[in-house]
Amino acid sequence: MKIKLLVGAAVLSLASVSAQATDFTLGLNDDTLLTDIQVDLNKDVNASVEYIYSDNGGQMLSGAMHIAHDAGVHHIEIGAKFSQLWSKKSQNGNVVGIGGRYAMHLGSNVSVHGSGYYSPSVLSFGDVDGSWQVDGKVQYQLNPSLALFVGYRNIRFQYDDAANTTFDSGFYLGGRATF
Repeated sequence: MKIKLLVGAAVLSLASVSAQATDFTLGLNDDTLLTDIQVDLNKDVNASVEYIYSDNGGQMLSGAMHIAHDAGVHHIEIGAKFSQLWSKKSQNGNVVGIGGRYAMHLGSNVSVHGSGYYSPSVLSFGDVDGSWQVDGKVQYQLNPSLALFVGYRNIRFQYDDAANTTFDSGFYLGGRATF
């Protein structure tokens, strides 16, 4: 019951933030659904809320804040990401990941994007002993407000007294809308 209340509260908070959102992302494959809302607080700082449902892994709700920098075709973001995990395979827990995102615009409306976060033991709570998350995608910008992408994501959790588990691993398709 507590998990349903937390997920419901997260969905309501996403709906209330969407009026101010700059980017809404939806990605999916046969086993996983990802939604993400990113708000630009100013030209150099952004915040995001992300929800992932995985048939095999469970659910994960994350909040992140990044400092951004643009250098020509390169876009770099560095920051922290807090994630709460409700796992189907092992214990629940939460982690604070340190990392960031990178994008390079190749021209002709094509860009490549990558992100990575690492959570050492000292920033992992509950029964979780650490985690790492990597994501890469190629994106095509249809117009200034809409983009489509294909990507690969791998999210792995380490545990104190249990086997390490992969929350999500695989290719996905998706789109991004800019408001």
